[in-house]
Amino acid sequence: MSAQTLPDRMKADHAAGNPLPLASAEGADLDLPAAYAIQRAYVRARLETESIAGFKAGATAPGPQKVFGLAEPISGVLFASGLRHNGATVGLAEFRTLMLEVELGFRLGRAITRPPQDVAALREAVDAVLPMVELAEIPFGGAPFTGLDLIAANSASCAFMAGGEPDWRATDLNALRVRFSRDAVLLHEASASEVMGDQWQALRWLIERILAQGYRLEPGHLLMTGSIGAAHPGKSGAYLADFGEFGRVAFQITD
Repeated sequence: MSAQTLPDRMKADHAAGNPLPLASAEGADLDLPAAYAIQRAYVRARLETESIAGFKAGATAPGPQKVFGLAEPISGVLFASGLRHNGATVGLAEFRTLMLEVELGFRLGRAITRPPQDVAALREAVDAVLPMVELAEIPFGGAPFTGLDLIAANSASCAFMAGGEPDWRATDLNALRVRFSRDAVLLHEASASEVMGDQWQALRWLIERILAQGYRLEPGHLLMTGSIGAAHPGKSGAYLADFGEFGRVAFQITD
């Protein structure tokens, strides 16, 4: 399989629910720019029938970066087909290998054509900040993979759901704490400031990365800044991401 045909094969395997091929199998010269080039081609192929809802950051903490052999966070595209509503029931069979992350999502109120210079400019571009859960997917069917493989396959992007729209302008986002539980058993508790040390700097990093990839940032696009605390394997049960006064995201997973 050539690197030119790889994105089309990835699209076909995604549509069929098959494991995606590993970009690293295409040759030892795969590097970060090549991985993102494959991701962009894969996204373009899917955009023939889908649309972009926004963008995501991943591997924002040193631990996942070390596991995946990465030196920095990664980014991917959120497709509108991945939207799930708060309170939804989803089946494990919908995913290859499901991973759950609690995050914040920033919805844009205007287009962004260049990286904002400071937090004040960032805030002016944001229409809403939402409590969110990402239903990420490792799409390789259990095969060993690298961080570059993950990037090429759109950085584990799959599905996502948001809570309500709290009054974020009067909220110190970095002071938010989230408790994530399954069947009323706490999985973890973490502070939003753990994402790259500052939610606004994480957002700025993501915007810079997305613009550098050649994408347009439009009003209504959702930007997810990365996992607040650990990611958890998806299992059947009732889940609750509790952001306190900032809101909740609840959902059910069935076998």
